[in-house]
Amino acid sequence: MNKQQIQQKIQKLQQINPNAGYTIMEGLVAMIMVAFLMSAIAPVIALSVGTRVQARRVELASQAARSYIDGVRSGAIDPPDPLLQNPDSTVAPSAASPSCEDKDGQYCGTNSQLFCIDGGDREGCKISSPTDMIIQAGRFHPTQTDASLGYQLLVRVYRADAFQEASLCPGGTDCPDVGTQQSTVTNAIGNRRLPVVEIVPEIAPANSNGSFQNICDRIDSVMNVTPASSNCP
Repeated sequence: MNKQQIQQKIQKLQQINPNAGYTIMEGLVAMIMVAFLMSAIAPVIALSVGTRVQARRVELASQAARSYIDGVRSGAIDPPDPLLQNPDSTVAPSAASPSCEDKDGQYCGTNSQLFCIDGGDREGCKISSPTDMIIQAGRFHPTQTDASLGYQLLVRVYRADAFQEASLCPGGTDCPDVGTQQSTVTNAIGNRRLPVVEIVPEIAPANSNGSFQNICDRIDSVMNVTPASSNCP
């Protein structure tokens, strides 16, 4: 490159406007556009994160329910206290502190209808924990109180931190219909007054030879069916 070409390039650079570039107004417009886009996608991000957290919570509650049911069926866990009415009509436990602190894998509260399961975030069961679960359990037989005769087992799983609320569902104030559970789609902590999972399995009698007849008798009793009109043998 010769001297004349170098001088021409220097002259062109000197002719460039020293004030060229983005103005303050253009910068503000760009910031407003970015803020608008962020506000548009923020609810979607919150919904995605909340749903993922809730799905994990439902998974933990399902594992807790299965563990408890398997423990009762195998005899590793004692049967809960009898219910005074069928599981569909049983209201939630009192939201007052059920004395379940540090009682992992044990019945707690004033009777054998609350059972605490540690979710693993801290040692022991904590009412303040978002992953620990408290099971409302109860057995129902319309005519018998002997657990060896078989029964329906109510397993209603609540988050342990739900017991910080004034009341729980079902049966509390401003509660939806019985059987309503927490939704897996949420953009917040969810309605912790509702049970996360509710299962009502059948526990067979200790004498397996009478299992089918026992279930038939219980169904007939609940439905007020007379032996003459029963479909049971």
